[in-house]
Amino acid sequence: MALPVLLITLLIASATDLRSREIPNWLVAGAALAGIVLAVTDGRAGSALLFGGLAAIPFLAAALIRPEGMGMGDVKLVAVIGLYLGQAVWVALALGLGLAGLTGVLISLGQRRRPSQTALPLAPFFALGAGTVLALGGNALQ
Repeated sequence: MALPVLLITLLIASATDLRSREIPNWLVAGAALAGIVLAVTDGRAGSALLFGGLAAIPFLAAALIRPEGMGMGDVKLVAVIGLYLGQAVWVALALGLGLAGLTGVLISLGQRRRPSQTALPLAPFFALGAGTVLALGGNALQ
């Protein structure tokens, strides 16, 4: 049950982030609530909450330091991914951020701008990272 909830959340978050540069609160709140209920049911609530919180901390710091660079929707989405993927969240985030960085550099080179002037929606990259981890054998709500 956890896998479909996570995948649907990632798809909707990616689509809305691409379209409007926003990730709806109702989406991440619903996914978080479902993830917590599933984690409690599986006896993994502590671990799920720990990884959700730990994953969100660096993104929260980045959003507070430079709000124009990252929104709180990204922070909440990262927390949800951590809630579902557990310790595999680190691999998912590294993949997602690596892809986002590479894409940003390539776009910047194509437009002859500095990479710091290129803004990208992050949800699709987080989704690609999480999807890759899941495809390679990571289990939602580990």
